[in-house]
Order: sequence, then C-alpha cells, then structure tokens
Amino acid sequence: MYIEEGWGYKRICQELGIPCTKTIRLWVKRYHEHGLKGLEERRGTSKSPFKGRPRKKECSLEEENRRLKAENDYLKKVTRAGKEVKPKEWFSIIQELSNTYPIAWLCQLAGVSRSGYDQWVNRQGIVTEKQKENEQIKQMILECHQKVNGIYGYYRVKAWIKRNYGKTVNHKRVYRLVKELGVQAKIRRKKPKYKAGKENIVASNVLNRDFAATAANQKWVTDITCVPFQGTYLYLSAIKDLYNNEIIAYHISRSNDLKLVIETVKDAIKKRDARGVLLHSDQGSQYTSRQYHQLLKAHHIIPSMSRRRNCLDNACMENFFGHLKSEMVDLPTFETEEEMIEVIDQYMYFYNYERCQKKLDYLSPVEYRMAQAA
Repeated sequence: MYIEEGWGYKRICQELGIPCTKTIRLWVKRYHEHGLKGLEERRGTSKSPFKGRPRKKECSLEEENRRLKAENDYLKKVTRAGKEVKPKEWFSIIQELSNTYPIAWLCQLAGVSRSGYDQWVNRQGIVTEKQKENEQIKQMILECHQKVNGIYGYYRVKAWIKRNYGKTVNHKRVYRLVKELGVQAKIRRKKPKYKAGKENIVASNVLNRDFAATAANQKWVTDITCVPFQGTYLYLSAIKDLYNNEIIAYHISRSNDLKLVIETVKDAIKKRDARGVLLHSDQGSQYTSRQYHQLLKAHHIIPSMSRRRNCLDNACMENFFGHLKSEMVDLPTFETEEEMIEVIDQYMYFYNYERCQKKLDYLSPVEYRMAQAA
C-alpha cells in the first residue's frame, strides 16, 4: 500500500485497524533494509543451534515433586498447633528450611522478597535502637504491673508510664509489648443476682441514667455490695459523686441493715454540702424505709430510685463495685476481718487519690476535682 499505491501512514492504519503509525514506519524500514525477510515473525526463534527450542525450561517430574514437598514442609511449619505463626516468623522458617530447599522457592511460598530475607539475615545479632527502647518500656510495664497489683489494662499502663516517666507511648505499642510479656490484667467477675425485697416508699427515677454532672455535689449514687470472707460476708455501703467518680463516704458492716445505709449517708453529709444534691439508689429495703427518706428530707436531699429489677439504672455504682472486687478484694486471702477492712481502706485511698481514669483525662478523682477547682 505504501510502496505500490503511495498511501500515507494514517490511511494504512485506518485500513488495517492499527492504532499507531510507528508500527507501519518500522515495517517500511525493515523492508528497505532486509526486503521481505525483514517482515518475517522473529519472536520465539533462537540464534543457538537448537532452533525452535522453547525458552522456558519445563520442570521435570522429580523437580515438581520436590517443589510440592517444599510447600508441604513449609505449611507444616507455618501452621503450628492449628494456629498460624506471626508474619515476622516467616523469615526464621525460611532460614530453617534453606538447608533442604532453595531459598527462592521458600520466599515465593511465603510471599516475601529475596532481598527482604537477605536484609533480615544481615540484621541478626544486631540490636537496633527501637529494640533497646522496647526493652526499656517492657521494664516500665512490669514495674507498673507489680505496683498496681496487676489491675491496669494497656490503656492505663500507657497513662502510668506517661505519668511516672514522662514518656509518651502509643497504646498499640503498649498492647503489643504487654502480649509479648504475657502480662494480663485482672478481670472482673459477674455479679450474682439477688431476689428483690418488697418496697415501702419508692421515689421516681429522677436520674434516669443521666450519669454526667457539671459540678461536684450535684449527683450522688449509692448502693451496697457483699464481700465474701471466711465462708460469710461483709457488707460495704458506698456513695459516689458522679462529677469526678470520687467515693465520698463508705461503711463496712457484718449486717446488711438500715443502720449501715444511714451511717453512710450521715458520713457523706458531714464531709460535703448535701443541700439540693440528687441521691440515687436502687429499691432495696433500706432505701425504701421511712427513716431513710426522713433523713434525706431533713437535709434537703432529693431521692431518686432505679426501676424495679433494672441494675443498669445504677450502672456507674455497679461498675465501681466490680472494679473493687476484681482489683483488690478478690486477690489475696484474708485471715481476719481487720485485714479485710484494712485492704478495703487502702483500696479506697488508692481509688480516690492514685487510680487514673480515662474519663478524667487520666487523672485520679481527687486530682481532677482539685484541677477543676484551681
């Protein structure tokens, strides 16, 4: 077309459906240099005497079996006890099998590059700065775990390191190092269910699960919990300020009676200005008694009660008792009642003055109250 009929490159491309004129120019150049021989297909040919031999060597049956055996041995190493190993252990598996199979095969099975494996081999025996820093953080984690008796999860461990060493560490890094150390926080037990008593005077649910308070002595919550001891129980009554989660009053008794509740409320009234405060409780027999309501009315305290058989209406107080039992009371074995009471007193001080909370910007309740008052 180009030589005999004098067509242009664009017209030939349109006629033959070729997208680029560069191809036509190349063909014309080959024709002028080599004639018709220059237009022959050259792909798949070889200059060696073994003309027509395929470039890619076909694997023999023996080599194919060896590849399958390498894949089988690699998978056995990767899946240990039904659980896959971590990606960082792939290189060590490759190194272990490299005496039996080619490294290129093993890298292909692991989905990693040969250069990455070589860099890992060169790094062996060299302690990096990051590894040194991780060891320092691990020592801090172990120190924190020992000092707080193992009650902190990784978020609070991060805050403890920041508070005591001034070092900012990402919580994901702390979580990873905690797992490497095998350190685990104490888990709260589920609270047993109790049969509800008959009510006498029932107040409405004024709190209505609005657990946020904008000032101290605005909203209080109270409840009673039993603490197992020597085959019997001690009963703990406590009042909590929802502003900063501080325990403002508590009493311990062998009897779960009205006197326990009255003494707790009187103690809170002595420590704080209780006029106009909202005091929320459940519908226990002590809280529905006339004497209890007369005490609240005499000091201008507004009563509020959870709905019947609905523990979530007083969830913040249930939450505190859960922390107390899992973090302190259930840990050691007490021989005397005095030991039990002393440990509870120590925990109350720790909770109010030292135990940091995420909701309070990782400050303790007393620290938060003082910071807001400043």
